[in-house]
Amino acid sequence: MHKKHPDFFPPRDEIFNLQIPTGDIFSAKVCQENSKALMTNPNKALSDWLLRKVLQLQEGQLATMEKLDKLGFDSVIILKDENGDFKIDIMKTNAYIEFNNMLS
Repeated sequence: MHKKHPDFFPPRDEIFNLQIPTGDIFSAKVCQENSKALMTNPNKALSDWLLRKVLQLQEGQLATMEKLDKLGFDSVIILKDENGDFKIDIMKTNAYIEFNNMLS
C-alpha cells in the first residue's frame, strides 16, 4: 500500500499522533529505509498494545496464524482524519485481502 499511497503518512521521522482503540494516543513516526516501519515513543507502546493486550501473548511467545485465526483477525488498519491524526485498529480475518482485491 505504501507504494500506491506514498503521501499517506508524514515524511520519514516526522512525528504524528496514533490513537489505538482504547483512546490512548501514541507519538509515532515512520522510519527505516523506504519508510517501511512504524515506531512509537516509547518504542514498545504499539507492540505492547498489539502483542500483550490484543493478542494476549506472553513475553517470548510467538504470534502465529493459528492464534490470529482463533481471535478472528489477521491485519490492522490505519486511518487518517482531516487533521492529519491517525487511528489504528484490528481487522477481521481476510479483510486485507478483500480490501486489496477492491483496489485491483
